[in-house]
Amino acid sequence: MSEHYRTAPEDRISFPRKIAYGIGGFVNNLLASAIGGMSVLLILVLGMDPRVVGVLGSLPRLTDAITDPVMGFVSDRTRSRWGRRRPYLFVGAIASGIVFALLWQMPAPAQFRVKLVDYGADGVYSDGETGEDPGFFERIADWASAFVATEAIDDVEHEVVVTPPSLVTGAWMPLDIPLSDFIDLTTREHLAQILISGDLEDVYLDNVYLHRSPAEGVETAAVQEVEGLDAPAAPADSPSRPPEEVLSFFSDAYDDVAVGRWSTDWDRADVEDAQIAGNAVKRYSNLRFAGIDFGDQPVDASGMTHIHMDVWTPNATSEGRSAKYYFWYFLIGSIVFFVAYTIFATPWVALGYELTPDYHERTRLMGVQNFIGNIPFLIAPFFLAIVTNPAWFRNQMEGARWLAVAVGAVAIGLGVIPAIVLRERNQPATASEGSLRDNIADFLRGLVQTIKCTPFLMLCLATFLIFNSFIMISSFQIWVFIHYIYGGSAVGGAWLAGLAGLVGQLFGFVVIVFVTWLGTKVGKRHALVVSTAVSMVGYGMKWFFYTPEHPMLALLPAPFMAFGLGGLFTLMGSMVADVVDLDELSTGERREGMFGSIYWWVVKLGQALALFAGGFLLVATGFDATPGVVQSERTLTLLRLYDAFVPLAASGIALWAVLKFPITEERARETREELERRRGAAAAGPTAA
Repeated sequence: MSEHYRTAPEDRISFPRKIAYGIGGFVNNLLASAIGGMSVLLILVLGMDPRVVGVLGSLPRLTDAITDPVMGFVSDRTRSRWGRRRPYLFVGAIASGIVFALLWQMPAPAQFRVKLVDYGADGVYSDGETGEDPGFFERIADWASAFVATEAIDDVEHEVVVTPPSLVTGAWMPLDIPLSDFIDLTTREHLAQILISGDLEDVYLDNVYLHRSPAEGVETAAVQEVEGLDAPAAPADSPSRPPEEVLSFFSDAYDDVAVGRWSTDWDRADVEDAQIAGNAVKRYSNLRFAGIDFGDQPVDASGMTHIHMDVWTPNATSEGRSAKYYFWYFLIGSIVFFVAYTIFATPWVALGYELTPDYHERTRLMGVQNFIGNIPFLIAPFFLAIVTNPAWFRNQMEGARWLAVAVGAVAIGLGVIPAIVLRERNQPATASEGSLRDNIADFLRGLVQTIKCTPFLMLCLATFLIFNSFIMISSFQIWVFIHYIYGGSAVGGAWLAGLAGLVGQLFGFVVIVFVTWLGTKVGKRHALVVSTAVSMVGYGMKWFFYTPEHPMLALLPAPFMAFGLGGLFTLMGSMVADVVDLDELSTGERREGMFGSIYWWVVKLGQALALFAGGFLLVATGFDATPGVVQSERTLTLLRLYDAFVPLAASGIALWAVLKFPITEERARETREELERRRGAAAAGPTAA
């Protein structure tokens, strides 16, 4: 081990300024995780083809291949009274926040949602999504009890969304929904609730029943929309199915089974009994969501194939816009967003490389940044639940609009803090003078010099292998949980995946603190070797601890695997900063922006390739995504093998690249001393806050 040097007082960054830089990481990851996590709404709400959504996610990213290096080049060569990076941070934070909020202000089709809930054999609802919210501490108690429970939670539920043209205004809509559309309703023997929600504020219901139909389904007659009516002028058509094929809850045509309540204490609706031409109907007003509850008498719907209800509303039922409109709106908006995002993110990354010249203080800075920057990853998984909550929003698109405004406001409010608080060091900057042709030539020359830097390529290779092997098999774990551990139960597998992810994320914060400390004691290269090796242990543990006999053992590998990405992104920023010094020694130029932009472009390019390859790898296992299908033993074995050993093997190769990285603490110090002998020490800018 080389001699350990103490950080000089003038090289230290105060803890508040470290937090200010970390806030930039929070904004950076908040915007990235929000646009990725909310993209599922394009499928759920706007009905877009998943393949089209994949194109919308990848095409704007391709612009990063140009905008990232260009922004790095521009910020490297900027000279202003406020410094090279801070003006772009300020403008980029505001622009990206505004564009993100506008990106989700799209008109959407009207929705009417129907959810069916089966409480399972125990007759008790054990989740918190339906019914009254149990609150944070009760959820924690539920998780704790589930950890030691001998029986899995047996509740199942699924919601189906009805949109135009099935929805019309001023006419009875005969909705006949196959129970097979309720994909996650894997059991139907203890049906306990029907929930209705959506955009329709005033709704009349009639002929609510379950029934059996032939396999080819039931044809539904077209209805003509009539505007200007406040109530039905005539009752719905009387149903004609034989009584022996019907299980009725509310209809004048059949004998009804007992229904506990047509509106529960915890829902948001007013319900009353009404008459239309002598025919009894249920009228819901001020409807946000309503629960039709069967109390302690659940219904056995195992022999039924459809749920039917006749719905009438005076509310407008807009069809939204065309698929082409949504495609171009989101594509153009996403490109503009990523340009604004790059204006913020690329100078922010570069600023972190130059805030201190000290080998260890860089590690401490990146440790604080990574700790704060990981907080959005705890928040983002709840975005879909937030926008879907009917107590807050009438539909998911309304929720997305308000959530996007909130995310944009946070991005603006917090994103300008690094620009205001941080102090840039006066580094030599080459002004962008001369003709456009000269600047393009300089840009290309700098690009080539950057990608020819061997230590930098070692870091890019290690990152590519560690991060993208994790991304490539990221979807495999949930399928292992569902089909191997829980025997096909999507609810059980999703619950376990969420809990394992939470454990990993929370332990990741511990990893960041530990790796930051370790890096200042044994050097960054050795600390990265340790963190990567520990993560390899975690990946190997998957093969032994992912078992259907003891599902909760699946939580044990998560803390070990957290060392992989936790150590990687804590140390990589500091190590790239050391490379920038070494590059200046050989080229005479400071190019933090170019190095930072290319490094993160490699990360994003690798992520896209990993997701692409992961899909083909999943197909190669023989995996069948058809709901309810039983996967073969070969498929399950290959899923488990790839899930555990692809990232383990890739991380092993990455260790070779890390061990080849030549910059030690001693060499970094020698490089700094030679640079300061040539140009003098870089001091904090006089115009900085």
